[in-house]
Parts: sequence; structure tokens; C-alpha cells
Amino acid sequence: MERDYRPLRDEFHLTANGDAVRRARERVVGLARDWGTPLSEDTLDDLRLCVSELVANALEHAGGECRVSVVWGDETLLVEVADRSQRPPVMLSAGDELPSGRGLVLVDALAGGWGWRPLPGGKVVYFAFPVGAVPTGRRGGPVAVGQRR
Repeated sequence: MERDYRPLRDEFHLTANGDAVRRARERVVGLARDWGTPLSEDTLDDLRLCVSELVANALEHAGGECRVSVVWGDETLLVEVADRSQRPPVMLSAGDELPSGRGLVLVDALAGGWGWRPLPGGKVVYFAFPVGAVPTGRRGGPVAVGQRR
């Protein structure tokens, strides 16, 4: 008998404090390992950096709190960071003279795709890494990952 398709999913809330970004990246990388995603150590390092960038942006620019969702399904590991700002994310170029603000450039270079979508009262910024086989079991529904830049 064939098992039902159910992606693995986790969601958690963060507020700005000294270790929020560290906790987010440790949790997401820990989930990727616990779920058995076929990601190399180098790719897990890239995942760690991308989580850090999106969470730091949300906490700094969108009211000091965010919601992080992680889904392994449809051959991708999808990470979404929802915040209460309706301002779209801005990817600065390397030539800009600002001392910070290039996190999305890194996410663009490292992830398999990234984008954002508006929500009532905020937005979601997301990225995805291709991981191969789709898991079964647990709760959740199919996830479609599109590249919207």
C-alpha cells in the first residue's frame, strides 16, 4: 500500500534578543539533519547563512519579531520568514557604499531560489534549497516553491 505524501514541517516564533538569530539557524539546520535531508556540510553552512540573513533582516527592519516556517517537500527544503512589515525586501548591489545590507545578495547566490509575497499585515520572504527525495509521514500539505524576485 502506498503512503500518503506529507511534507515534514516546523514553525516557530522569534522575538529580537541577543540569541534569536543563532537559535533560528541552529533549529533550521538541526531540522534538516533530523529529517535526513541529503544536504552536504557545505550546503548546511549555506543554509545556516541564509537563515541568519533573513531572520536578522526581519528582526531589525520589521518590528522585532518574526515567524519562521521550514518545510521539506516537493524536493526542496523551503524556509519562510514572515514579518509585520509590508515593505518589500531590497537587494543592494555590491557597489553600494553602505556598510551593511547585502544579505539578500548572499541568499541569491547560495539558495536555489528566493522570493517574497505580501500578506495581510506583513510579508513572507523565503528561499529554497533543492534536496532530492520527498519525505513521507507527519502533517502538512504540498508546497510549491516559485522564484519571485
